[in-house]
Amino acid sequence: MERPKLRFIDVIPFEQDGQDLILLRDAEGVVENALAVSREVAFMVALMDGTRTLRDIQAEFMRASGEMVYIERIEELVKVMDENLLLESERYDRHIKSLRDEYCSSPVRKAYLAGKGYASNRMELLSFLADLFDGSAARPAPARQIAGILAPHIDYQRGVAVYREIYPYLRGAAKPLIVIFGTCHRPTDRLWSISLKDFETPLETIPCGQGLRELIEANELLKGYVDEWPHRAEHSIELQLPLIQFMVEEDFEILPILTGSMHEYVGGLKGTDAEEVRLLVENLKGVLEAYGKPWLILSGADLAHIGAQFGDRYPLDPMTLESSRHKDEAILERVRNVDAEGFFQAVKSEGDSRRICGLTPIFFQLKLLEGCTSDIVSYDQWTDGQSSVSFAGGVFYR
Repeated sequence: MERPKLRFIDVIPFEQDGQDLILLRDAEGVVENALAVSREVAFMVALMDGTRTLRDIQAEFMRASGEMVYIERIEELVKVMDENLLLESERYDRHIKSLRDEYCSSPVRKAYLAGKGYASNRMELLSFLADLFDGSAARPAPARQIAGILAPHIDYQRGVAVYREIYPYLRGAAKPLIVIFGTCHRPTDRLWSISLKDFETPLETIPCGQGLRELIEANELLKGYVDEWPHRAEHSIELQLPLIQFMVEEDFEILPILTGSMHEYVGGLKGTDAEEVRLLVENLKGVLEAYGKPWLILSGADLAHIGAQFGDRYPLDPMTLESSRHKDEAILERVRNVDAEGFFQAVKSEGDSRRICGLTPIFFQLKLLEGCTSDIVSYDQWTDGQSSVSFAGGVFYR
């Protein structure tokens, strides 16, 4: 491979046995394994952009480091990267085509995180969920109809404080249909990627109603936003499903919608009054009205991502965390007011410098729930001292 080109991957710094290392991890869920490399090797990998030859990479590394690197070492690195499907190559193209064909031909989305993010055994998962919600206060029957839930999508262990507080509210909701918005953590071409598959968990398979499928497939706008592939390995919606199943006794259906980046909107290239935004909201409302079943909007959405893991160079000290908390409070005040535009502008005013990955799902949740009221019932900041993720739980009422 003369001009190797790196795929879109996650690059995560970490320390092991006193050594600074870089974890190279597939960001699309195509490859299970990850590679841990030294910072020197990571520098060479970063030069694999499809324009440089191996000799170019060799020369740039030597110029930057002042150290000799043999071309055979770079060739071996390229071979290892290709074998692990981290480069754009014929090997990767064959693999991804096989995966796509298999996934898209199935009417059911398999539980990608089962055995990784939570137990794959039904009884073990039920036991875990019982422990997770053990001691959570019973919620009184709401005087108003619950229209939506804001939940995190961070893993259960780190998000337990908020998951435990917010999900019991589902017990008091009418929920034959739950529209679930979730952040898509991979690049997508669309603002929405709608799935019409049934979703499997270790507890049972949750259907997307046939009548709902037919309405979306008949809608001239929404049928163009049906895109199954981004859902295959995405966690933001999947993590909600066992929690919903644990809280909901009666049968229910789901409509999963992954949301893409609003970077063009944050950057001022588009306004939130754009026709695409208006038409998406109008058409989904029309489909839900035509379907006729009671529905609520749930979003799996985290807030700020700051610190070393996310590329920040400043120290993550208590003052930085407190400052981020205050900024989150300003954003959540707009959520409390069900103010989609105010929420978006609050994030935009920061230049999205704290990487609010829940921007798009929360924005559309607020657009669809205009006229409702909301309470923020829980908030937390996870941190390991180097990085931090914040998230909140909210409930919306009609």
